[in-house]
Amino acid sequence: MDKNSIAKATQLLETKEDLLNLLNRIKSDKMAECGMSEKFYPFTMKHLNYYCNPNNSFHRYKQFKIKKKSGGFRQITTPRNHSYMLLLRYVNEIFKAVYIPSDYAMGFTEERSVVTNANMHKGYNYVFNIDLKDFFPSIHQARLWKRLQLKPLFFKQPIANIIAGLCSMKEKMEDGSVRYILPQGAPTSPIITNMICDKLDRRLAGLAKRFGVVYSRYADDITFSSMHNVYHPSGEFIKEIRRIVEGQGFVINEDKTRLQKLGTRQEVTGIIVSDKLNVSQKYVRNIRNILYIWRKYGYATAFNKFFPKYKETKGYVKKGNPDMVNVLDGKLMYLKMVKGENDSVYMKLKAQFDKLCNSLHNDARTTRQGVTYVETWSVLEFEHKNDTTISIITTKPKEFYTIQTKKEEIKKAEYRNIENFIPHRYASFKLGGRMQKASVNKSLKKEEENQKELLSISNCRDAKGKLFWLVHRSDKMIVPPVQPVDIDKLNDDLDKLLN
Repeated sequence: MDKNSIAKATQLLETKEDLLNLLNRIKSDKMAECGMSEKFYPFTMKHLNYYCNPNNSFHRYKQFKIKKKSGGFRQITTPRNHSYMLLLRYVNEIFKAVYIPSDYAMGFTEERSVVTNANMHKGYNYVFNIDLKDFFPSIHQARLWKRLQLKPLFFKQPIANIIAGLCSMKEKMEDGSVRYILPQGAPTSPIITNMICDKLDRRLAGLAKRFGVVYSRYADDITFSSMHNVYHPSGEFIKEIRRIVEGQGFVINEDKTRLQKLGTRQEVTGIIVSDKLNVSQKYVRNIRNILYIWRKYGYATAFNKFFPKYKETKGYVKKGNPDMVNVLDGKLMYLKMVKGENDSVYMKLKAQFDKLCNSLHNDARTTRQGVTYVETWSVLEFEHKNDTTISIITTKPKEFYTIQTKKEEIKKAEYRNIENFIPHRYASFKLGGRMQKASVNKSLKKEEENQKELLSISNCRDAKGKLFWLVHRSDKMIVPPVQPVDIDKLNDDLDKLLN
């Protein structure tokens, strides 16, 4: 369904059954677009009734904390299971079809971004930033319920009841009291914050116009900019900001309030604003350092040195081990978005990146099955260079049964029967501060597993570009290994770069 069709169907919603039918129509069309029509299973009224009750908090959400750049931790709340996640995504499709954020909301809306936001404040003498404290949790279910019944949504009360319940969560306070709030991390929460902040945007924009100031908001990050200084703490402009913000049920985070004057580094949503938009030198330096180590010492060494920090700061976004190629590609895309595709720094780093990526698909190092041996080391050299130990493990019946039942939730009798067990070998080692697994070549004999002087490990990519590790006999290698490196020189170079 396109946006117009969803918007028209939304106007006709009267009952829970109507809402359920619309959600299933959206789901069916989305799966058809992905060529997965045969796997379509409709939501049931049981789903809707269960998930719209915030008191069923344990089975709806899971919580974890991530580090903030400014110190401390931010609590993220995400749907616990896939069916609930999909339900919220399709509710979000309804929101996007009906609601358009205000002109001053730069976040969580199409064709606007941190770059759009920063560009509004480029070249001004004064840039004033404020942050709203506990932004998502400060929006209560009752407030959302009321907003859903107003323009442009105009949901009937039964529909507002269901959607407000779906999009809220129960939180128990330290004093034992309970409140129902907007979870930070749910697919529907970002656009809901824009709905709730419509009046805030309108009033702050009116204030900005009265004082000759530019205003924008990216989620809880509010920015004003001007050629003249109206930001005295006891001045009328600041007093009016406080009155409006507090009147809309929000609290200003005093620790994040800052006035940036021309001549100092003026930053808006992480982007430097002056005559042109720019990223920090640290951002560029990090990309350059990774590319340098990858070029000089190989992919594995670059991964080993830089991945732990990435995992620490971004590991909550995606489970498992993200491919460093994809990480770098994303960083370069952001650099291009901020600085422009013709920027000399971007063009130079992109050229280096493309050249290194081409080496991952070298025909001279590719088998008939499309597997490319990107880099190969003897096991002893790899262990020494990366301060790790490679162990080859064969699964046992008890281990196999535990893995299957926990991971796949398989309860079938055949997995309880040891006779059906097929041993599996894999190699385990630590790299990038985390345990990694490698495949073991079938031709490697059991008695050769501990003869590490005979073995090599290769960093490979399959025909689809997926990265994997492979342990094999050195003399079974079909392509020449990479040249060994001077470990002392490598460590000296890495220390200089990381410092």
